[in-house]
Amino acid sequence: MECRGILIVDDEIAPRESIRAVLKDKYTVATASGVEEALKYLAENPVDVVMLDLKMPKIDGITALLEIKKRYPKTEIILLTAYATLAIIKKVLELGAFGCLIKPFDKDELLDIVDRALKK
Repeated sequence: MECRGILIVDDEIAPRESIRAVLKDKYTVATASGVEEALKYLAENPVDVVMLDLKMPKIDGITALLEIKKRYPKTEIILLTAYATLAIIKKVLELGAFGCLIKPFDKDELLDIVDRALKK
């Protein structure tokens, strides 16, 4: 199955662009600086994976996870966070996230989790 794309949602430009730089040679990658922008993008562009920052202003990652899963149940969601606790990781997995990537992560970790999400 061909990948329809990956959407990276992070309010901070540096992590958003560094993830895009790693994935852009292998996948079609779009970025959004917030959840509202992401939902608009998703309404017009189906993607297979959303990489979603947990801590964002206005709408946080958990609220966004629930909304995206409700609208697009087959889209895999990978949460990005620098503030991971076992309780948070357990909660996002129970809510339907594919996985959680803890910042800072390396290129291989990023590619591995994206590849696994796409195979699911």
